[in-house]
Amino acid sequence: MKYIAILLFIFVIAVSTATAQIELLSGSYFPAEFEFSELAKITAQENIEDSARLTKVEDKELITDVGFVKYARRAYTTPDKGTLSIEIFTLLDKRAAYSLQTLLRTGDLQDGPPGDIFTTTPNGLLFSHGRFWVRIKGAGVPADLIKRVAVSISNRMGTARSKPPSLISHLPKSGFDRTSLRYYPGVTAFRAYSGKVGGTPLKIELDAEIAQARYTLNGRTGTLSLISFPTKEIAEDFFAELSAQPAEKKGGEKSFAKKAGPIVGILVGPFDPASANRILGTIQYSYSVKWVHEKGQNQKTTWGVPVGILSTVVKSLFFVVLLFAASILVGIGFAIFRVFLKKRAPRHSPDGQDPDEMTRLKMQ
Repeated sequence: MKYIAILLFIFVIAVSTATAQIELLSGSYFPAEFEFSELAKITAQENIEDSARLTKVEDKELITDVGFVKYARRAYTTPDKGTLSIEIFTLLDKRAAYSLQTLLRTGDLQDGPPGDIFTTTPNGLLFSHGRFWVRIKGAGVPADLIKRVAVSISNRMGTARSKPPSLISHLPKSGFDRTSLRYYPGVTAFRAYSGKVGGTPLKIELDAEIAQARYTLNGRTGTLSLISFPTKEIAEDFFAELSAQPAEKKGGEKSFAKKAGPIVGILVGPFDPASANRILGTIQYSYSVKWVHEKGQNQKTTWGVPVGILSTVVKSLFFVVLLFAASILVGIGFAIFRVFLKKRAPRHSPDGQDPDEMTRLKMQ
């Protein structure tokens, strides 16, 4: 019995140690040791959780503005004297990561893997994955190695399935230049990186999302800015201020605007009214109600309503009907029981008076 207790104690210690090791490793998204033979040695490594310490990090101001949380960097050398640097930024949310990907890229956005979207650069690769943004730079290393390392990091972060911010879906398709897309999760980042919308400073106290892109139609090119405000009332006030400003800009450019719900679209460029209407006319916004339920692999619907929810409603109605019928039956049974007792009870009281008779007082 003594030996069994000792073995059990050793087993518990071993399991606890293994669990602790798993938890420790799960927080690191860098390649595992010996995973890539080309990465011969780690030459530098750092972790930062205070934005004030991002003094030597490239684009630190913009990264702080969109919502910085954590920074991790690791540098490697290769056998042929090449270098590889990996920077992993943990941000406030997936919108912040998407914003950095659109603002700091040098090429077109491509669907992942690696990540949700990625962009290759002359010496590296950038990708966003949920609320993570990763920047990989190489010198004297093959592009294939950079891509394989990026996929490895992305796999450690989990399945890439984040969709672009909803504001992006409101960008008109006609004349849209996807390579020029820029997204700002807040006004602070926009002011630091761009500064103006429609040729005038953006003057609002509350925060807003902003998406910008270049549009070309009928040989004319301009810029469309979509601004999503917290409420439609704020959007109406901003739109009213725009309407009071002159539409004609310097250099023959004109400004056109449209409001749809809490979204205001501003198109600036040498467009004629017909072309501007063709671009802005497709901006729509509608409120919708969605059923909140657990999604299954074979989720079915009837009349546009999930079967699970419809079944719950039908069962509730059936229960109410049953309760109503039971109440009626109980009432009828109680009435029959009273009639039966009345018939079985003696008709006369001990003093010879019928209980149904009434006593009358005769006065003369």
